This record gives sequence, C-alpha cells and structure tokens, in this order.
Amino acid sequence: MAKLTQEVLTAIEKTKPTCIATASSDGIPNLIYVTYVKAAGDDMLVVADNKFNKTRQNLDTNPRMSVTVLDPDTMKSYQIKCTAECVTEGERYDSVVKWVHVKHPQLTPKAAFYLTVDEVYSGADRIA
Repeated sequence: MAKLTQEVLTAIEKTKPTCIATASSDGIPNLIYVTYVKAAGDDMLVVADNKFNKTRQNLDTNPRMSVTVLDPDTMKSYQIKCTAECVTEGERYDSVVKWVHVKHPQLTPKAAFYLTVDEVYSGADRIA
C-alpha cells in the first residue's frame, strides 16, 4: 500500500472532473470523467458510482483502476494506481450518498468504490 503525499492530495482536491481508467478482463481499456473522487485518508480514494456502465462491468471482473489528477496551479500531474472495493450498503456507502447529495440531491450513487492506493507516479517517476 502506497501513501499519497500532500502534493498529490492537493491535486486530487483541485481536479474536477477527474479521469479514471479501467480495463476489461480481456484488457480493453475504458477511460471516463467522474465528478465525485476524493481522498479517504492518505492511502485510499473513494469514487461515487453515479452512472457507471462499462466501468462497473470492468471493475466487477478486474478491480484495478487508475486515477489521473492535475494540479492546475503547479501543472504537475499524477497517476494513482489502485485496487477497488465495491460498497453498496452500510456506513461507508451512506457517507458517499450524503457527499453526492450536497451538490446533486437528485443523484443516488449505485455504489461507492473505495480505492486502495498501490502506486503513485508523476510522469515516469514512481513517487509512492
């Protein structure tokens, strides 16, 4: 498990929307923009599944996800490679529903994906 530095945490907060990438079990890539991505500590991210389709299918068979963020002030980008856990009930899911409802009360996430951070890169350099 890797730790997110303060620079990366800041970039996560500033990046809206955020790009996330998944791949099918056959290796076919899927890249989408999502609005609801945030840090859940220094070794985990959480993503709200509001409208996933291919992304959800991919994660059901291959729980690996990559998140790319860009700090618009420093122009430094980071790729965060993660392993996803799908949560559809309980306190962790409910907290994501509340988070989404602050700005979009009409949306109820189908799931929350908690992402354990495995590696972090800045360009070609592994930083965590």
